[in-house]
Amino acid sequence: MNAYVNISNELRNFFSTNKIFKLLLPLDIIIMFVGLGLLVLTRVFGVSVGPFISVLAYWAFIIGLLLTYASMKEQFLYIGLFGYGAINLIQVLKQLFSYSSLYWSGLFTLAVYAGLGYMILRRTMVAPSNNDANTNAN
Repeated sequence: MNAYVNISNELRNFFSTNKIFKLLLPLDIIIMFVGLGLLVLTRVFGVSVGPFISVLAYWAFIIGLLLTYASMKEQFLYIGLFGYGAINLIQVLKQLFSYSSLYWSGLFTLAVYAGLGYMILRRTMVAPSNNDANTNAN
């Protein structure tokens, strides 16, 4: 898991040197959840906000994920990953129950994002017990 932290640190260093990302870094969670909320509106509830806003929402969510990962806010990171996985699960279930062709890319996206969310959730659940064991050993 050392590489996981090293990548986050390097990503944070990169974002800190870039003028635009340096301004966006404190807004990481807000950007991610606003993008996720707009994706829920468009993909789950079918609200039409236009193609530009839909694409902007997707990329805001991805940038928000990267900023959240750079800030090592793991709780919000796995919530965002599970949320996007849930959006794709709902889309797959809609396709499955409408007796049309199966949404394979949604199924694959569900597996990837839910898998990443699970790995981060597992890491956050294991990490405090490892830190406690290390402090007790000293």
